[in-house]
Amino acid sequence: MNDNFYSTKEWHKLRSKTKAVWKRDGLCCGYCNKQIDWCVDKVVVDHVLNRRQHPDLALEPTNLQVVHHRCNTKKAAYVENNNRVATNDEGYPVGSEWSI
Repeated sequence: MNDNFYSTKEWHKLRSKTKAVWKRDGLCCGYCNKQIDWCVDKVVVDHVLNRRQHPDLALEPTNLQVVHHRCNTKKAAYVENNNRVATNDEGYPVGSEWSI
């Protein structure tokens, strides 16, 4: 899928917002559930349901999670991610107070 989605202003804004909330709230990797060391770990914002099959969810905050880059490269090994952080109606982690 070469559609320049990851170059759009909307994606960059949503990705930054998602990372900021996860970092502020000290949330763990959406795959391995281990702590993210924001000074060391390379992280990515991942679509829980992939864009190819669910293009309508591409910019849906509730369909995003922050994961270690190394975990994301192993995504095919995960059949289903049952450890995903629960999100509220705005797409942010439950208990999170959006104030950025």
